[in-house]
Amino acid sequence: MIPSERLHRPTCDPIRRIDRRRLSCPRIAFNETGYKLHYCMSQGLTSLQLLRYSIVLPLRPPRSFNLPEFRKQEHTRALPEHREMAKSARRGPKPKASATTSAASSGTSTPSSQAGPLPPFRRAPEALKPLLEPLSPREVYLVHIDTSPVEIKQQSFIVPCVINAIILALLAFRVYMVRNIYPAMIATMVGINNSMTVDTSIMTWGEIADVTLRRVGNVLLDYFLVTVFLSWPIRFLFGAVRWRRNVGFRGHEIIVRKSQPDMTKGLKRDRWIREDEETRDKIVAAVTPERIMKTGYLLVDADFDLDYDAMIKAHEMVDNPQKDAKVSLEEFRTAVLVNTDAHGWLIWHVGDENEKISPDPSPSDIPEDPTRSAQRDQILMFKDKLTAMGKEDLFFRWVELVQYESTQPGGFTPERQQSAMLQVKQLFEENDVDFSQFWEDVGGLDEFMEQLD
Repeated sequence: MIPSERLHRPTCDPIRRIDRRRLSCPRIAFNETGYKLHYCMSQGLTSLQLLRYSIVLPLRPPRSFNLPEFRKQEHTRALPEHREMAKSARRGPKPKASATTSAASSGTSTPSSQAGPLPPFRRAPEALKPLLEPLSPREVYLVHIDTSPVEIKQQSFIVPCVINAIILALLAFRVYMVRNIYPAMIATMVGINNSMTVDTSIMTWGEIADVTLRRVGNVLLDYFLVTVFLSWPIRFLFGAVRWRRNVGFRGHEIIVRKSQPDMTKGLKRDRWIREDEETRDKIVAAVTPERIMKTGYLLVDADFDLDYDAMIKAHEMVDNPQKDAKVSLEEFRTAVLVNTDAHGWLIWHVGDENEKISPDPSPSDIPEDPTRSAQRDQILMFKDKLTAMGKEDLFFRWVELVQYESTQPGGFTPERQQSAMLQVKQLFEENDVDFSQFWEDVGGLDEFMEQLD
């Protein structure tokens, strides 16, 4: 087993400072595309990039290999918001002791209250003040510009229109069916004889039970329909319909999403940005380019809902006929809005980070090295097979092993490769995996080592 302290020693390349506990953490998962592996948020790299750096680069790259250019291309491929959030957490000011006992006991003294806003957040511009004033300071808001085709926006709006129309029709039909039942039941309760009045003195217990169950069943059914389904068309009418009546369908629409109450219920103000990693993960995932490619109405999920009032207000600010009060559409580019006690509303323009890290040409225009592509495919095949066998942990332990050997002075020499393979073989045998058969299934050990070399 590799001593964990050996994995923390600094090298010339800070990317190789791998934390064994983070590397083996269970929070590594597939992203929406099902292809790239997301590394821990605090590490700021994808697992696929980790493999590229720790396996491909240290293994004696060809002399023509341009390391700075390779890193530049890798940075254009990475999700910029993951790296930026991780860097911000690392370079943020360290917590300071509270000056007074009362401040410490109240929990209001935080690092952010003693220094500037935690990067990459900064104070929201004054131009957005009319939008921010009515917003809830306890919620997190996401803003971006929806550039989906108008036809897609219309289609995504027609579907909920039809669904809510059907719900209204069913509720109206139910009201028509029970139009005479409830007035008669109320009249009976106040002592007025009518068609619903029964004389229990001449009825059997079975007849009484039958009448009671039918009436209680009707009441429970109607209560369920009113409390569950009636709110849908009401929210749709005063939300989406009102939004479309005011804004219409445009090529560029401002989308404002608000965090669901369940998401922010337990968040500690001024502290979660630094300390709550799970919430940061949710926010970052909600503003990735892949996510916001969807039209705004399809972005409602368990964590975020559309804020129709804010979207209407944002378009009013953009369409304001008075030039002095008019706000540029560019102010609503992809951003995260949070409120703090010390600094008020803060904004992080995620779109700006995308442009800084992914300048033209776009990553898709940069040709990928066929050799590195083959190496990546081989590594992914290696991992997929172990995952199918229920031995995914072996993959990450193998990565640790290669990372350790490849960063030794002198590089990943043939002797170290042989030593690594012997350790891997022992590791596989301890976990009841046929070492020889496994390597034969993934293309052969010799071929795999030749690719890495």
